[in-house]
Amino acid sequence: MLLSQSQFFLQPGRGLRWLQHGLFWLLLLGLRFYLTSISFNVYGGFPAGSILLLNICSTGIIVLFYYTVVYYLWPKYLVRHRYVKGALLILLLLVVYTISDAIAEKLVISSCARCMVRLAQTQPGYFQLIQSNLSNIVLVRLVTFGAPFFLLLTLTVPISIKTALNAYRSNMRSVTLAKEKLELELNFLRAQLNPHFLFNSMNNIYGLIISGDTDRSAALVSRLSELLRYMLYESEADTMPLSKEVKLMTDYIELEKVRLNFTKVTFNPPTILADVGIAPLLLIPLIENAFKFTADEPGAFIDISLSVMADTINFKIENSVGLTRQDGLSGGIGLGNMQKRLELYYPGRYRYEIGNNGNKYLVNLSLNL
Repeated sequence: MLLSQSQFFLQPGRGLRWLQHGLFWLLLLGLRFYLTSISFNVYGGFPAGSILLLNICSTGIIVLFYYTVVYYLWPKYLVRHRYVKGALLILLLLVVYTISDAIAEKLVISSCARCMVRLAQTQPGYFQLIQSNLSNIVLVRLVTFGAPFFLLLTLTVPISIKTALNAYRSNMRSVTLAKEKLELELNFLRAQLNPHFLFNSMNNIYGLIISGDTDRSAALVSRLSELLRYMLYESEADTMPLSKEVKLMTDYIELEKVRLNFTKVTFNPPTILADVGIAPLLLIPLIENAFKFTADEPGAFIDISLSVMADTINFKIENSVGLTRQDGLSGGIGLGNMQKRLELYYPGRYRYEIGNNGNKYLVNLSLNL
């Protein structure tokens, strides 16, 4: 909620953005009027209306300069690395600003008799300058760099705010793009995993149907139905309770066991007192790989263990390997996807180890939650 509110104010629509800009310039005008009224300066003793009018004219010229530079010169010249022309145009704008500000000040002060009297009494030097030619006023301001310096000092605040907001918006866009990329990749990995898992399960069902074992095939269909329901409707979350994943693994193991004659499969699910979250369907490829490369022959075995300790999940699979299945032990699509998902879900927080002595294949996976 707080994030959406910050995005509402920091990435507003056009109407709200105009309102924000208007309020900022009004605040700047009010602040300048207040400081001009209470501080010692050449306008000291002027009527409040004249001081307000002088600040309105000056602030209006600053606003025009700001939007010309930020929304025209900056994107058209400086962003495109046309620095020389951009710098020359900014210098030209500084001269135009100095001339415009001098014209406005001369007109406002000259039309105010009380202002001229006050200047003559308190600021005779400035009184003489205001009465001189416009070209002389502009030249003095440019030579002393007074008007350009005041302009740059005033624009420090809005330009700093603009720069900070642009950096924030750029960062938000980067975060959004990274999140979208991550979601697309995760969806792609899941799309590869689910059909692969379904393919093996359907093979088991087909084998039972061909053999005429209706009772076991019916039970298998029921288990497969639960698995599909879980994958289609529950596994889209980033994490799922470990207890549900254990139920999924148990069902999968039972599905695979129906086609085995000699292989001894051992899996003792742990008692989970405090349920923890885990990336959905993460461990299935390891179990799938064990069944894939274990030859169903006398002495074959698959031992699966899962333990939870504090904030760590330890998963271990040990299985025999038949002589005819030595090639391709690295696994296929399923294991490749699992390793990618480990990097996406648990970057720097997992340990994945495999070992093969020729007759036995061992996998150890530890996850730091």
